Amino acid sequence: MKKLLLGAICSLMALTAGAQQTKHALGVHFGGSTLDLEYQYHFSQRNFLDVTAGVFDLGDGFSMQGVYNWNIRQWPQWTPRFATWKFWGGFGGGIGFYDADHDGMILGPVGTLGFGFTLKDIPLTIGLDYRPMVAFVVGDDFDVLDSGFKNIGVTLTYRF
Repeated sequence: MKKLLLGAICSLMALTAGAQQTKHALGVHFGGSTLDLEYQYHFSQRNFLDVTAGVFDLGDGFSMQGVYNWNIRQWPQWTPRFATWKFWGGFGGGIGFYDADHDGMILGPVGTLGFGFTLKDIPLTIGLDYRPMVAFVVGDDFDVLDSGFKNIGVTLTYRF
C-alpha cells in the first residue's frame, strides 16, 4: 500500500513538473461583451491557437472565435519562484448569431492583446486581455455592433 501511494504521489509530481511543456489548455474568459469557454493549442513556446465559444453581448447572441497568437515577450526573471510573466497578441476571425436589435448572423475580424502570468508550480495562466471584434450583422439589415469593441476581460487557462 505504501509503495502504491508513493508511486501515485511521484506520478502526480511528474505530471505537474512537465505541465508547462504541454500543448493543450482549457479555460474561461470573462469579458465586457463575451463570456466564453476557451481551448488553446500551443504549437511552441512562441505561438498558440486560441478557440473560444460563448455568449455574445451578455446573452443577446452566440459567437465562436479563432485567434492565432504570438507570445510577444516573456519575463521569467521578474518573479522567478512565482511565475513567468508574458505579453501576447494575435488576430483571427469570429462567427455567430445575434438576436437583439438586429436578428442575423455576425462575422468579422478579431484581435487579442493580453498581459498575464503562468504560475511555476501549477500550470495555470491568469491574464487581463482586450479582444475586440468588428462584428458585422448580416440578416434583417446590415450593421456593425459596437459592443464587440468593449471586450476587455480576464482569462484563466489550465495547461495539460
